[in-house]
Amino acid sequence: MTFRFLIPLFRWQMGQGKRQRDDSVHPHSSANIELSDETDVSDGNDIISNLPGNVIHHILSFLSTKDAIRTSILSTKWEYLWTSISDIDLNDNLNDTFPRTTKWEYRNFLDFVDRVFHFHDESDIKSLTIDSSEPVNSSRVNSWISASMRHNIQELTLSLSWKAQPVLPCHLFTCQSLVTLKLFMNWSLKVPSQIHFSNLKTLELSYVTFSDDNSTQHLFSSCPVLQELALVHCGWKNLKTIMICIPTLKRLTIEDEAIWARGFLSSVTEIYAANLIHLRCISSLVVDFRLYDLSSLVDASIGLCDGSWAEDGTPQVLGLLSGVVNVKKLSITSDTLQGFYDRDEDGYTLGRVPSCFTSSLKTVGIAYFDEDDAKMWFLRFLLKNATVLERLMLRCYTRDQQKLSRQLNKLPKGSKSCVIELLSLRS
Repeated sequence: MTFRFLIPLFRWQMGQGKRQRDDSVHPHSSANIELSDETDVSDGNDIISNLPGNVIHHILSFLSTKDAIRTSILSTKWEYLWTSISDIDLNDNLNDTFPRTTKWEYRNFLDFVDRVFHFHDESDIKSLTIDSSEPVNSSRVNSWISASMRHNIQELTLSLSWKAQPVLPCHLFTCQSLVTLKLFMNWSLKVPSQIHFSNLKTLELSYVTFSDDNSTQHLFSSCPVLQELALVHCGWKNLKTIMICIPTLKRLTIEDEAIWARGFLSSVTEIYAANLIHLRCISSLVVDFRLYDLSSLVDASIGLCDGSWAEDGTPQVLGLLSGVVNVKKLSITSDTLQGFYDRDEDGYTLGRVPSCFTSSLKTVGIAYFDEDDAKMWFLRFLLKNATVLERLMLRCYTRDQQKLSRQLNKLPKGSKSCVIELLSLRS
């Protein structure tokens, strides 16, 4: 016979030392422990402290870093348990908590981060996230990164204020234990001459500015086992060619808008990734994308920012589609359709049928669809030429879906098995 009991969690305000019991944990959460009827749960027993060490550390993993440290006042056994936590998340939260941050408050945060590393035991740190809304100087950032590297850091996320623009330490770029690196920094990334991320599998760069072709290519080519690459709203000053040549890459995300496409104008992005499976490109298309040897690609998502298509009708989107020859699932936005056609006196024409339409394309999703002439023309073209298409999903604004459904079902279809699904998207 077994029964459940609720582990009481204690929360208290930082600096007050006053414990407040919180019994609001859901009775079916992971904090519930099943005990046999022989277990003594009489009042006053320290049941949590008697749990195995690995169970206690598992409980701590669900707490924020600050809350994990606060458990040190529960008992003498808990006093130093937090010093072996493997996931550290340090967020100053100053924008939300303190509309006008004082120097004293922010200095407390910096000192708090220093103490976390100072008291951490010799065990490894799996993940470290530092999110600072206020400027941190290079020496302090370097000391935190160096401390995490001494603990064989695997996942590092840095979100730093642009006001200080700290220079990242050179030895970060040769860290052998690092598996995931995410940088959110709105300034130029200074890349050292020696780079070798021997085990890096995920690289995410947001709002980062690259200054020249060589340093950018050097960074990408120094990740021999990279599987995921995300470039979000990055700036590419003075770059003529952005070359991404990563044979091991499986997932690639490129997102930019005209406001963030600093230096993207007149640039060419060349992508060589024979093992790429997923491609997401949401772009203003002020850059020319050229895809090579994407024979493994299965899933592609292509979107244009509003008003991004070329005024002369030059189909940049076709430049992307020409490289996704074997794609099975294609997701596009409504604005993207303007890149598929050129308008002339006779209506709309398309220079050529993308090869994936007739060889592999089985699923198409179109977001923000409405019934203007150009988009209806594209649907007719798609349904006629996509000979292996199985599913077409439209997220549309129309109020009369039945009428649109009847209209679409009357269109000629190259694939007799294609099913059309309409999903409401009311504004």
